[in-house]
Amino acid sequence: MKLRTLSMAATALLAVGSLQISDLGVRPAVAMDWLTPNLESQRHNNIRRHQQRQRAQHRTAQPRYAAPRQSAPGISAARRQQLMRQIEPEYYRRVRAHGKASADRWLKKTAWEMGVAEGRKARRQQKSN
Repeated sequence: MKLRTLSMAATALLAVGSLQISDLGVRPAVAMDWLTPNLESQRHNNIRRHQQRQRAQHRTAQPRYAAPRQSAPGISAARRQQLMRQIEPEYYRRVRAHGKASADRWLKKTAWEMGVAEGRKARRQQKSN
């Protein structure tokens, strides 16, 4: 145990440069054989601890843009199907006329607008209750 503590202290002093290997009575090759894997192990442990802290902070951090947690009524399956039936013919017409990429962009924009409208409707209903 004392030898391990002494070698760890020697490693620390070697790292800062205040102690020469020859002062320890150890051949440089032997010291490097011990020092290199030890430093690599410390580096891997530091990286692992840093990654774990980052993951823990990410899990607990609340995004700044998060709205207060109020549960609004979700859109029903029947309403979703009704909305899909409304836009489906226009989507396929756009696929034929302008191509799938253009139709997908239109669909994304339209879905966003419909979601905003449904959200406003849900908020109005929630306020009136």
